[in-house]
Amino acid sequence: MLDSTKPYCGFNNIDELNAHVEGVFAECIEVPNDLLPEKYHDKIRGGRTLARLNELIAEEEETETAHQKAKAAKARNIEKLRKQFEEKAIYTTHKGGTDFVDMESGFDYGENEADEIQLAKNEYAFVRGMVNGGLIEWDDLETE
Repeated sequence: MLDSTKPYCGFNNIDELNAHVEGVFAECIEVPNDLLPEKYHDKIRGGRTLARLNELIAEEEETETAHQKAKAAKARNIEKLRKQFEEKAIYTTHKGGTDFVDMESGFDYGENEADEIQLAKNEYAFVRGMVNGGLIEWDDLETE
């Protein structure tokens, strides 16, 4: 575990050593439930270690919700597509001053971020809707 060739008891610097010792002590010190707020109680063990309390507090402090993360990913995807549009768009003006935009090729969605689980749920819902609407039959979906 520890590398004896490194100067600080197997760590590169004193900060790494301090962080390691702090983590070890945090695992050793247990705070009983009667000293903790109700939301931090551990009914099975009767208390929590300082390390686990630090993890719980860090989870609570994470301010970005799943919705905010999804919105941020959507904004990044839109920015990627906007850059592709600027690179590939061909503007032409026809009679009457009407402007048309043509793309040399379509958008490349390969680099977009996607929530794979939500994508699968959406695909399943789409297929169920097609079956319920009578557009396809369940038998058509079975593979041989």
